[in-house]
Amino acid sequence: MMGKNKQPALIKTKYGFHQYSPLPSVEEMRAYYANKYYQQGLGSYSVSYTDEEIQYFKLKAWLIYTKVSQIIDLNKKRNFIDIGCGEGWVKNEFNQRGHSVTGIDFSRYGIEKFHPHLLGFFEQGNVFELLNKKTENGIKYDILLLANVIEHVVDPENLLKKIKELMTQDSVIIIVAPNDFSPLHEYLLSKRIITKKFWLCYPDHLSYFNKESMSNLLIDLKFELKAVVADNPIDLNLLNENSNYIEDPSKGKKTHYFRVRSDNFLASIDAHKLLNLYETLGSMGIGRDLNYYCTLR
Repeated sequence: MMGKNKQPALIKTKYGFHQYSPLPSVEEMRAYYANKYYQQGLGSYSVSYTDEEIQYFKLKAWLIYTKVSQIIDLNKKRNFIDIGCGEGWVKNEFNQRGHSVTGIDFSRYGIEKFHPHLLGFFEQGNVFELLNKKTENGIKYDILLLANVIEHVVDPENLLKKIKELMTQDSVIIIVAPNDFSPLHEYLLSKRIITKKFWLCYPDHLSYFNKESMSNLLIDLKFELKAVVADNPIDLNLLNENSNYIEDPSKGKKTHYFRVRSDNFLASIDAHKLLNLYETLGSMGIGRDLNYYCTLR
């Protein structure tokens, strides 16, 4: 189906997030990612990063750890699971702080390249199947991270229901998702500062959330939303024609390094205040990604 027929329609769900319809089947998505991964060899994980970028990734992991510490006591050892752990930056942060860590992902290449010492705490395979096994065995986690996964799956609602089975009343989950169809995006389109919905990416991204729609979904599923924290609001650069990387993609790399350097610089002054700043922006629905910190109701 995918790649042969025209792109399906984009609809608005009852929660307010946008989703393609009809959706591909789970089998089609499994085949798509298997073929894509095979065709790309080592995929995006074969890239190298500058020292500034590595500092930036570590900072983002520290920000997540620090925000979690404001919600749950991290002075005692906790069980942490990173669902779709990728290169393992957040998993490594929790590991270095003395917590018990688990990471699951379709691929091991990211974790193997950047944090090979964590391979002993890594499980490779289909995320849904691995989660099912854990729920069948009655395993629970204190802290759960679902970062840049929910937009890829066929059934986001069902995924969150499965994850709830791994939680206790004292658990915290952090859901990280792109902030799409955001107030800023709508403004940029209305003023014709951008001429396309650049965030649409079928079939890699099947669902598109913003602060309002994700909040609606989480509340309906009986999560208590403790905080919404942004990451660097790189899309604000689109307001400046000299850094409009959508209309002129050649500006993208330099804009990315502006994001990296500005975050690193601000954190060098006061990383805790940077977290406060991003929590303020998150409450406004501004940020390229939004981090949703939740407990169970």
